[in-house]
Amino acid sequence: MTDRATLLPSSGPAEGSGRKVTTNRRFSTLADAIALHAGAESASFHTPGHKGRSPADFASFFDAHPRQADLTELPGLDDLSCPTGVLRDLEARAAGIWGAAESIISVNGASAALEATMLALAAHGTTVLVPRNAHRSIIHGLVLSGLFPLWYEPVWDDEWGLWGSVAATSVERLLERLGSETAGLIIVSPTYAGAISDIQAIAGLCRDYGIPLVVDEAHGAHFVPKTTMPVSAVGLADVTVHSLHKTLPALTQTGLLHIRRNSLLVPDALRSTMQLLQSSSPSYLLMASIEQALQQVELQQAQESIGRLDCLCRQLREAVSNLPEYTCYAPPAGSDPSHILLGCPGRQPEQLYGFLAERGIFAETILGNGVLFMLGLGTTAADVQLLTAALSDFGADVMAEPAGVSAFVGMPPPAPRPSEIVQILSPRQAFMMPATVVPVNDSVGRISQATIAPCPPGTPLLVAGQRVPAEILECAGLQSLRVVVDD
Repeated sequence: MTDRATLLPSSGPAEGSGRKVTTNRRFSTLADAIALHAGAESASFHTPGHKGRSPADFASFFDAHPRQADLTELPGLDDLSCPTGVLRDLEARAAGIWGAAESIISVNGASAALEATMLALAAHGTTVLVPRNAHRSIIHGLVLSGLFPLWYEPVWDDEWGLWGSVAATSVERLLERLGSETAGLIIVSPTYAGAISDIQAIAGLCRDYGIPLVVDEAHGAHFVPKTTMPVSAVGLADVTVHSLHKTLPALTQTGLLHIRRNSLLVPDALRSTMQLLQSSSPSYLLMASIEQALQQVELQQAQESIGRLDCLCRQLREAVSNLPEYTCYAPPAGSDPSHILLGCPGRQPEQLYGFLAERGIFAETILGNGVLFMLGLGTTAADVQLLTAALSDFGADVMAEPAGVSAFVGMPPPAPRPSEIVQILSPRQAFMMPATVVPVNDSVGRISQATIAPCPPGTPLLVAGQRVPAEILECAGLQSLRVVVDD
């Protein structure tokens, strides 16, 4: 495991591509495809966090009559573009739960909140410190804002082939060199694999240097104060962004932007940038589901719901620890208990994912050298029992296989550390310039106009404005690429 504090001239293929086992079957309608999957799935260990269930103790008009609840800005329903009534009250409830000065609803997910934050950061400078594992919404925010990324690397885990936490000592060295020259610092914590950074220490360093800290905590909305979960970045970072569907039970495409007291990013400016990116017809179904999610993590209810989630996470981890066929990702700086990344020496992760899918158990994704399982507030003890039994069966098959029979011996080879991004132009400059499509073999060494960041996990393999590295030839299925003309 390595930790480089060097500032990159800019970096290359990101952590595990988040490849999924997919089917080539084509359906006549989306409804058919959804219905087939819903009928085949016996346990969900992927997003969304509600796992297709409503809380047993929760009933509402929204649940019983979804189409009648699909409304617009009518008297008494408030207006998200300038909330003064029930939506403003809902935002205040969110701020109270996590300890923010203000919280802003997003019906365009955590992505819109991060993009809006990048626009607000542009008032503080022309460059921004961006981690190599940034979500593609940050790249989109660079295109919108015109900011130039100064790429830096979190810890790289050679065994698992993915980026981990950011060390405070690394941040300190970066700020000593660039603190007065940059508009802000972006951190991803927890990472997609669950690695957590010491946000309290990093926030203190940013305050010392007078630069805004933005934390992409999209996967950590369940870090609710006064529960057994890790400490949230809300109240420490100038801006913290949450997704409310990854582990919490809100509908997909919901999020929150939290602003701490005395933030260097002005709340009014953030509301303005959010207005630029939000739909003018926000879904009241999505906003009602936010209200449902908040009710699950308020006060005593949070102790119960988060405590139940934590208990199930511990049960699964303990069960896996008793299965010698598996290894579990354990970042040294701490991890989010709800994200469990498993490897099975002797088999490739695609084999484990496929084995479980055949039994109706769907993991989140294949990530690096492992399979990622995500638990949420909708997870039940029965789900954990089904997964544990299936893992045991798969492991037994591996152990029973005669020596020399398996084509996969030991853990997959360590994933190579991604090459550095050589950022020639800002993503916005590249995006706005004339471009042409060339065969991928002819793209190496030219400046890309395209950003390639498959989701999940949404981390970039290639960034607009980057010099195209030779590694791009290893991207399966990529036959052509848009590059800047006359670069």
